[in-house]
Amino acid sequence: MTSRTDNRTPEIWRRYRIMHDTEYCYAYSVSSARHRAHLLPVSRQDQQVTACAITVNHPLSEYTEGTDFFGNRYCDFAMMTSHRLLAVNAAMTVSVRSPIWPQESPAWSGESLSRRSFLPGDQAGRDFSLACAPYLVDSPMIAVLPEATAWARGLIEGNAAPFHEQLLTITRAVQDRFVFDPKATDVGTPLRQVFENKRGVCQDFSQIMIAMLRGLGVPARYVSGYILTHPPPGQPRLVGADATHAWVEAWCPGHGWLGLDPTNGKAVTDEFVTLAVGRDYADIIPLRGVVVGGGEHSLEVSVTMLPEDEALASAQTHRERR
Repeated sequence: MTSRTDNRTPEIWRRYRIMHDTEYCYAYSVSSARHRAHLLPVSRQDQQVTACAITVNHPLSEYTEGTDFFGNRYCDFAMMTSHRLLAVNAAMTVSVRSPIWPQESPAWSGESLSRRSFLPGDQAGRDFSLACAPYLVDSPMIAVLPEATAWARGLIEGNAAPFHEQLLTITRAVQDRFVFDPKATDVGTPLRQVFENKRGVCQDFSQIMIAMLRGLGVPARYVSGYILTHPPPGQPRLVGADATHAWVEAWCPGHGWLGLDPTNGKAVTDEFVTLAVGRDYADIIPLRGVVVGGGEHSLEVSVTMLPEDEALASAQTHRERR
């Protein structure tokens, strides 16, 4: 489905160790529970998974792994023991390299990429349809917003620049126009409200950009994962201080999926680790479930993403201090 030329050398891979800890604390005892976790990354074009494992702080009555419609790994598990604290730890070692960024692509000023018919023998067209159809239409959390589509069209119309450059224009526009504000939204804040208030977090910005692209007829999908953060100069990296991240992948003719991060206004690099992809956040919630009992609960999530050399040095220091 793509026509990429890969001239890279093996030395460009970067390896990371990631710890993703989730804790639910319930007001009352949970007598039984079933959960699904999208916390197992998969190997893909520019990512190789060396190891990954999930541990739970209670005995499991059931545990199965599978692959969902979008190609993501998941695990389902159940517990029949009474508990008030659920702790789920996902540990993974992943190598990534910077995706190939196009040097050229077709000129584009907002024409739809969606196709309704194919000539006999048009395998490329059929492959495109199969790969992209779910990412061209409304999804549970992302309905096409006419005002967002109009804004996107205004950014590129009359400027027939290469397609990949236009995607970056839209990515940077979202970063410039929207304000990062963790208190402005929650998981269920309607997309229209986010667009009107111009405030939110990476999930919101990614879903706004997806709505913009789908409104223009460009296949776009939601990506969850991790991004390497950098502590202030002279200060150590804080364990558990990171968080999950979200960004966008848009289909570029002649190239395939391009990773774009509207929160930071840039293309995806070798500092991003992909966990799962879907139509929107609802398809790939990291941990969801159904419990019997429990009442009100609190949620704590901590993430640590370290280059492997830092992780090994940190472990050695810890052993020496014991």
